[in-house]
Amino acid sequence: MEREGLNDWQLIEDLFEERAAILEYDAGYTHYAAEQTAAQQMGYANKADLKIHIQKIKAETING
Repeated sequence: MEREGLNDWQLIEDLFEERAAILEYDAGYTHYAAEQTAAQQMGYANKADLKIHIQKIKAETING
């Protein structure tokens, strides 16, 4: 999944959390590794990069 075109922060966050949970519980990743891998699979450098992107979308929504 590429990050371009995803501008709904709630959808991004939900997809991230679901993907991380699958990696953790079904694939046996540690919690940290699951979150980092999920973010990378979504086209982000890591979880921090994903969270920064979400914050920017929230700010644009609030500020117009």
